[in-house]
Amino acid sequence: LVITMGIALFAALLGASHGLALGASRGVSRVAPAGSLRSCAGQAVPRVAPVRVSVAMAGVQIVDEVVELAQNNYVNKATRMLQAMEKQRVQLQGIPRAEARRAYLAVWEACDRTSRYAIILNLYQRFVGEPGLVDLNATIYDTVLYACERQADGVLGESIMRTAGENAERYNRVIRARTKQLEITDAVRLYRELQQKGWKLETSTINLMMQVCFAIKQIDYSLRLFTAIDALGIEADERTFTIAIRSAAALVSINAPAKGGPRASTDIGKGWVLCLRLLNAMRSKEQAQGMPRIKGGLPIVPSSYCFTTVIKCLASSGEAEKAESVLGQMVKAGCVADAGLYAIVMRACAQRGRIDDAFRLLDQMKERKIAPEIAHIAALLLACERRGDPQRSIEILDSMPTFNLKPTTLTYNMAMSACAKRGELPLVEKLLAKMDLESDEAKPDIVSLNTVLDAYKRAEKWEACLEFLLKMENERRIKPDVVSVNTAIKACKDNSQYEIALQLFDGMGARGLVPDSVSFTEIIASCGKAGDWARALCVFDTAKGKNVYIWNAIVGAAVACDETDQALIYLKMMRNAGFTPDIVTFTTVMTMCSKREEWEAVLFLATELEQTGLMLSKPLLNQVQRASQALSGKEGREAIV
Repeated sequence: LVITMGIALFAALLGASHGLALGASRGVSRVAPAGSLRSCAGQAVPRVAPVRVSVAMAGVQIVDEVVELAQNNYVNKATRMLQAMEKQRVQLQGIPRAEARRAYLAVWEACDRTSRYAIILNLYQRFVGEPGLVDLNATIYDTVLYACERQADGVLGESIMRTAGENAERYNRVIRARTKQLEITDAVRLYRELQQKGWKLETSTINLMMQVCFAIKQIDYSLRLFTAIDALGIEADERTFTIAIRSAAALVSINAPAKGGPRASTDIGKGWVLCLRLLNAMRSKEQAQGMPRIKGGLPIVPSSYCFTTVIKCLASSGEAEKAESVLGQMVKAGCVADAGLYAIVMRACAQRGRIDDAFRLLDQMKERKIAPEIAHIAALLLACERRGDPQRSIEILDSMPTFNLKPTTLTYNMAMSACAKRGELPLVEKLLAKMDLESDEAKPDIVSLNTVLDAYKRAEKWEACLEFLLKMENERRIKPDVVSVNTAIKACKDNSQYEIALQLFDGMGARGLVPDSVSFTEIIASCGKAGDWARALCVFDTAKGKNVYIWNAIVGAAVACDETDQALIYLKMMRNAGFTPDIVTFTTVMTMCSKREEWEAVLFLATELEQTGLMLSKPLLNQVQRASQALSGKEGREAIV
């Protein structure tokens, strides 16, 4: 560009010099008044500015290049050329406004075609800064408003709307821009203005507001907007239902909402129930009760995302049968269900012990030529564990090569757990020996060894449990963790080996382990069974971060040590500390008091139990009746009441 301008300037200077020389040879005076040249006849000839004309000619070439780049959608290059042209206009005043307008409009149209909204906003600011450069008509205003919406510039959008004129469409665009900025107060203010003018929100506006409420964790408000759609006279589309389903699914994970936070239910349902209602409302030919009208009046075919969200919601809620049903509807609707979705449903079936349903889903995967993965095998093994079928878990493990899968440490551990929970110690030892021969991907880890310890505990072989604990450190070179020591402590406690249990507890520090709540609970229970109330109290006092299990353990230890007064004292202290005793603790203490015929204590405990919200069982009611009958006079009558 610089070279081209230099050549043009040089040519213009040469032409001017040649013209002056030619005029002198024809008798024209070389000295003339400023502003004109005079001919022989004395007539004035207009003065020519050759430099400015040449610059204008070069500017026209720049404009042509800008237009050509813009027409070919080279927006970035055209914008840089436009900036150079603008700089020349400011410095030399060499480009006519009409030519500049042609360049600007070409770049504007290119940005509109290619959705370059940030450049559109910059060009609009240039148009406003130089009045008359481009005529600002309704089309340009609407384009800028759309760019403001996409760029989330609600302030500029509202200013343009006030300047260009207000209508329902422009109000909706500005509300969407304000909502994207999270300027909820301004969005509500504009919505009220919209209502006062008798205009309505668009479906896309309500969708965006619902989406933003979901994104900022205000799920309750997102569903409130959905329930208000029908009252506002707005029709819902697929995106409306999709956001509502997503919000309803999020309610499943809300167990105890904080004050002012989202609620766990709405007026139209809660959790997975609401998800199913929304999914069915989309496909219904008639408007469902409590649901908005569907745009166009035709049923909506749910997308794969909607089906997947509902299935995950049902699976996480433990509704395995309904999740399997929706999966079948998804496949029937022509949506693709991948291997991950089948794994989710199979795991939901496994957690409910529905082993036959899990295998039926595996057969469906084979029919649809979906290759099983480790997650599907793990789901089947979990189903065997929940169903208590160790033999079938071994069969599943042996059948993995038929699916082109190799057993891993995870699959071995799950099969071992199924065997251990049924007391099949020989099968556990057989699987461990098999793991020792496998490659690194299936070698035993700490979970495998803890499962073996648990199998010894369940088989009441505390000596074998202690021996295996030592082998973990000496032979296998795997450091036991807190779970390992807790299992050994429990094995010794269950077999009345209280001193050994205490030694294991005291030696946890030497192994570099910190006792957890299970450690304290088990060792306090061991002291109680050993009748050592002082030691149980000492361990309780050293426990940090006492939870309900440790409190229950110390109350149970007091009962086991025949310390009735201490049991009542610690029960009261437990309540004062903000913990609720469980029904087992109340039953234990009340039974002990009944045997000792301490009827006042029985009635006191019954009152405490009712205050915690627990229900008196039939044996406890019998104890209360015996206590009330044993008491005489007014006190007895009040107790009966």
